[in-house]
Amino acid sequence: MKKSTLILVILVCAFITANSQTPLSFRDTSIKGPQTFAMIMGISKYKYVRPLNYADKDAELFRDYLKSPGGGSVKDNNIFCLLNDKAISSNFWSKGFQWLKAKNLQKADKLFIYLAGHGDAIDEDQFFFLGYDCNPQGDKNNYLVAGTIQLYNLKKKIAVEAGKGVDVIFVMDACRTNELPGGTEGQNFLNTAISEKKAGEIIMLATAAGEESLEDASIGNGHGLFTWYLIDGLTGSADSISSLDYKVTYEEIRNYVDNNVPAIAEQRFNRKQDPYFCCDEKSSKVISSVDTAYLKKWLKQKKAQKGPGNSFTGNPERTFHHFIADTTLIETYNLFNRAVSNKNISGNNSAEYYYQQMERKYHGNPYTLDAKSTLAVEYINDAQKKVDRYLACGDDGSAREKQENYEAALKLQKAIELVSEDDPDYAKALMNRVYFLRASGDLGKDGKNGDISIAFQNAYAALKIDPNGAYIQNKLALLHLQNGNKDSALYYADKATKTAPKWGCALTTLSLVRNAPDNKQPGNNTKQKPKLPGRNSFGVTIGGGLNEAAPTFAGSRNTAFIGVTANQTAAFDIGVIYQTGIGGSVDIRPSVHVSFDGGDLVYERTPTASPQFETITLKNTAVNVSVPFVFRLSRKDIAPFIMLGPSFSYIIKQDAAAQERVPVKKSVVLGEAGIGLDISLTKAGIILSPEIKYSRGLSDQYDDAGTSYTNVLSTLKKQGFAFHLYLRKR
Repeated sequence: MKKSTLILVILVCAFITANSQTPLSFRDTSIKGPQTFAMIMGISKYKYVRPLNYADKDAELFRDYLKSPGGGSVKDNNIFCLLNDKAISSNFWSKGFQWLKAKNLQKADKLFIYLAGHGDAIDEDQFFFLGYDCNPQGDKNNYLVAGTIQLYNLKKKIAVEAGKGVDVIFVMDACRTNELPGGTEGQNFLNTAISEKKAGEIIMLATAAGEESLEDASIGNGHGLFTWYLIDGLTGSADSISSLDYKVTYEEIRNYVDNNVPAIAEQRFNRKQDPYFCCDEKSSKVISSVDTAYLKKWLKQKKAQKGPGNSFTGNPERTFHHFIADTTLIETYNLFNRAVSNKNISGNNSAEYYYQQMERKYHGNPYTLDAKSTLAVEYINDAQKKVDRYLACGDDGSAREKQENYEAALKLQKAIELVSEDDPDYAKALMNRVYFLRASGDLGKDGKNGDISIAFQNAYAALKIDPNGAYIQNKLALLHLQNGNKDSALYYADKATKTAPKWGCALTTLSLVRNAPDNKQPGNNTKQKPKLPGRNSFGVTIGGGLNEAAPTFAGSRNTAFIGVTANQTAAFDIGVIYQTGIGGSVDIRPSVHVSFDGGDLVYERTPTASPQFETITLKNTAVNVSVPFVFRLSRKDIAPFIMLGPSFSYIIKQDAAAQERVPVKKSVVLGEAGIGLDISLTKAGIILSPEIKYSRGLSDQYDDAGTSYTNVLSTLKKQGFAFHLYLRKR
């Protein structure tokens, strides 16, 4: 008996210890009918950007309102809340949306998404809520890789839930300063984009476009003006606007906030703040139900309390989850969390090791799912730290650091595999960092992770994802400089500074490139030829045009002919090319292609003969080898060029009927000249080159076989005009 009691105590203690980590909880199916859920983020203490005063307290106020009788006594398990240093993008996406998936939201459920903190935008299509560890380094373009929550992707999530019939209420109290890299323009873009890109949700924003959201110690003893009056109205104050029915509709809360926030902002703070609400077709939608007892406490608290908070939390109780958790699972889960706390993420007896054990034995268990998202967050955060160091110009270029970058990319790839099932959009959004960190590895001569070509492959893959990303433009400049391609390095360094003019690292790289010795790799005295973007590359060509023979009549002696002329016929060719630089702005572009061409020879007989004209069609199939020089007239993305050089044609097949009368030589030498444009398609990583070309035979085409048709020819040369399209890799 004593032994059984001891075992029971051990199991309970182990269960409570495991519960301190709170594994993933699924929807409470014992509750019939709609339920309320909330995802909340509030950040005042930012790691890199200007701190705020009360955004975290506003988030707590909103959370505690929902937990109170006034907010519907929402259980802790139905609220996902991240504050300050926990409010990072990896937690929001990896753990937050795994949590939301487990809740299996259904029609008529209610989902609040509340964000309080900094928001900014690059343009109307790229707008962000800034996570705790966001590190833009003074330039808005770095938001692409700097620990933000891309709100466009959040809108896609909202659209999925709204499409199921869930009532989604999106509340954002941001734009508390215009001192972020996006400035006033960024604030304009942010609120305009959120309001215009509707996803079926109810939208409540603290300000209209271009305005700042007020926060002050005098507002509810320390809150944002908008959030304070939003909670005040939802608690029940807004219900007094119309007939009291103990329900607060969308129309009532909008009117209440609109009647208070702008007036108080102007009267007490001499500022302009006009909240934005959408959409009026949902004016009768009930947002909250009023609990009269709680409303009385709230109103009393408003008058009397002199502390930093203004809400009652109610009496929430810890809800234990009913599922089978044996001692081995609990022990492994605790070992996993201990490894995470000790920062032992990979290797022997690591968090990764224990997660793999749990996944193998307890797939789909809440403890395993929680470990899965936690491990993904650790991988993502490790990679983000490497990106942040790069954005802060902290790279020292050592082999150790490069190896750490490469290993971080491999871990980030594992994180993508972990989150892709629950959130494929977020997984896809991380790929730019995978390619970037791979390109930052130990790659080069005798490199541990491969040669420089692998670095370029990954860098251009990142550029394809973010063609306007200064971070990857700057990396390409450094890679080209490392590879001795000063012209290419200058091209990308200049682009990076124009894309992110406030980012110090880009300016430093541009100065480094400009001061580097011409045609030399840093630290190498071996001279190398400068290379322009897009040179040294393979490609394909296709073309067509008009071809004709150019005959010269030798006289009519001993023949029945008094003249020979020619008609044009269509020509077509296809082949492969290789273009490489040979110095300055001069390239050489050898090509091999198969052509299908010919020309009509029209023989005129004496007037007494019948018929008077006879046409012989020369149909040839040939292999052509061209070795032209390309003189580039510009180094821009659209660069004209002049082409000039010889071509050698070897005829492999001639029309049988024509061969009996006018046989042609197997080998012919031609001269070619043309003009064209190199069009650099940066996003696709290719160069498209349309070209108009004229070719003229330098040697005779016909073989003097002693026939009556060849006897009257003194020369027969090829000529033609053609339009060609070349496609090659950058």
